[in-house]
Amino acid sequence: MESRQLVAVVLIVVIIAGVGVGVFLFLPPGAYGALVVGQLVTPGAPAGTPANRIINVGVLGPVTEIQGEGEWKGAYLACDEINTAGGVVVGGETYYFGIIAEDTFEADASLDISKATAATTKIITVDNAQFILGGFRTEAVLAFQELIMDAEMLFFNTGSSTDIFTQKVAGGPWPQTTGPDVVSDYDRYKYFFRVMPINSTSLARSLLTYIAYLDGYLTAVTGNNISKVAIIREDLDWTVGMSAFLNGYLPFYGLSVVEEVAFPITAEAADFATYWTQIDAAEAQITIPIISAQGGILMTTQYAQAQPKTIIAGIDVMSQLDTYWNETGGACEYEVVLQSTLRTNKTTRTIAFWDAFLDAYDAEPLYTAVGAYDAMYLLAAGIVDAQSFNSTLIIPHLEAFNAASPFVAAGGNIAFTYTHDLLLGPDYSYTLFTQWQAGGTKVAVSSGGLLYPENIVTGTLSLPSWGINE
Repeated sequence: MESRQLVAVVLIVVIIAGVGVGVFLFLPPGAYGALVVGQLVTPGAPAGTPANRIINVGVLGPVTEIQGEGEWKGAYLACDEINTAGGVVVGGETYYFGIIAEDTFEADASLDISKATAATTKIITVDNAQFILGGFRTEAVLAFQELIMDAEMLFFNTGSSTDIFTQKVAGGPWPQTTGPDVVSDYDRYKYFFRVMPINSTSLARSLLTYIAYLDGYLTAVTGNNISKVAIIREDLDWTVGMSAFLNGYLPFYGLSVVEEVAFPITAEAADFATYWTQIDAAEAQITIPIISAQGGILMTTQYAQAQPKTIIAGIDVMSQLDTYWNETGGACEYEVVLQSTLRTNKTTRTIAFWDAFLDAYDAEPLYTAVGAYDAMYLLAAGIVDAQSFNSTLIIPHLEAFNAASPFVAAGGNIAFTYTHDLLLGPDYSYTLFTQWQAGGTKVAVSSGGLLYPENIVTGTLSLPSWGINE
């Protein structure tokens, strides 16, 4: 029986049995990976698998938004694959994975952290999750991380880049460049592992390296002195440190920030039209976005209309989706963005994952989907190596995936640092730089070999037809 059909069968069985909590829906075979909040699903597991042979993995995220949808879809695909391949064997018995989601609402414009903590409490105490993956917005994850640590459960973070989460793992004080120092406690926070994305400092370093490369490339191609940069960012916690980093280091590369816009996530099209007027008036030649939500669509649509003589190169999460071209009416052409994964041979597992995801969902994966997919496989490996479902006993086996012995994942070769963060490097975890080009194609562009091997590059950088400021 196909796993897509099995979801519907399992739900029907639960309804007939009259057990469980929540709303039960019939899911037709075409609804692969369809989400019902608070409902355990076991794609790929044999029909009739007893409950005590199901490993319950909780998915926490904004499940009605792209970030949470990605986490669910990535986890579902991995769950289906692992179960179809025979599950995991512990103590001579075969076990299969199930996943259950709760909505944290953490992508809402008006964040209500109590909703995120309520979802976390429910997934632990009512849904009886044994392990957790997910998380997206720093302010929310900071709150529900504590509840998961209280429960001494493994938490695979698949959407938050802020450094502070893994700094808490270090043991001892962690000095901050801004704000109070972080007091670390390994025994308490050792259950936290970041799987996706690379942390904010690594993202900022990667972005800085690429901008420095782009500076040289544009100078060579245009014959102009490229020295003026603008930053346009969400006015949220996670962008503050990145902005400070860029402002501090860009001058060392002969680049100055001539305009910075910190916009509210409620900003509208007219606001972005004004922002582009300001940026062009400052004669910026490179504009760096730091955006995780819907503001990216407004930014690019107004960019195409205003045609400021600057190229966009930075972080715009929604632009990772293949639907972005149509959502912007092609206005995203020329935009260069950080993207964890593309259909290129980043690792030996990347293309197979990419094709499987596209086949299952008829859409390309967001970075949170890649992270959730890899988190499921990491958990499976940790359980098998530990021969245990005890989070504390699994931790040393996850820590064993280090620089000397990384875990080959779809999003990169995962090597954990001593803070349970991702090791940055061309042989480990890194971000790609991709560009939207004419006709809605997206290519991985060169970083001059500074960030990743040239053999995974799939296209040449294209410059705006209306030019770059001199």
